[in-house]
Amino acid sequence: MKRALCTIAACAVLLQAATAVAQEYTQGTSYVEPRGGVYGTTNKNVKVIGTYGGAAGHYVADGVALEAEGLGYAVDQTTKKATPLGQASSETTNNAVGVAGMARWNFVRTPKGTLSVAAGGGGVFADKALPYNGSEQSGIGQTELGASVALGKNVSLKAAGRYQHLGSFSDKGLDSLGGNVGFKISF
Repeated sequence: MKRALCTIAACAVLLQAATAVAQEYTQGTSYVEPRGGVYGTTNKNVKVIGTYGGAAGHYVADGVALEAEGLGYAVDQTTKKATPLGQASSETTNNAVGVAGMARWNFVRTPKGTLSVAAGGGGVFADKALPYNGSEQSGIGQTELGASVALGKNVSLKAAGRYQHLGSFSDKGLDSLGGNVGFKISF
């Protein structure tokens, strides 16, 4: 009898924990996620883009969230200036702020983790002219493939690979590929 009661109690605790974690992705749930990342680019004048910031989202349907993202960008770029002796180049870090809206679909959801895809767009606003378009602002489009692992009842660790396109879809644009890591806190 004791064994049966212990088994039932253990199953009830496990079921409650699994349900709590699974509810993290249900309609009506909201979340915040501090995140940071690093990206390599296709432009010879932009070496690395580092990002830091976060996102807030709300699940409008089970597994489907709308997300607002705000990121700070540190853009390591090389600028070239004409001099009497030819061209001189200097390396600088350009700071920028990006805002974007994303739609996220968690297409695999288990109590232990998820797989998701996301897409969205927004804008980037920089201190100095960006080397790929000569302006301080730029449009941005992005797609992402991510995975998360549950760390607790309402906390998970998320890692994602992301493709970003900044600027116009021409030779004045910039493609970047990298990833980000964040802690998602649901409520």
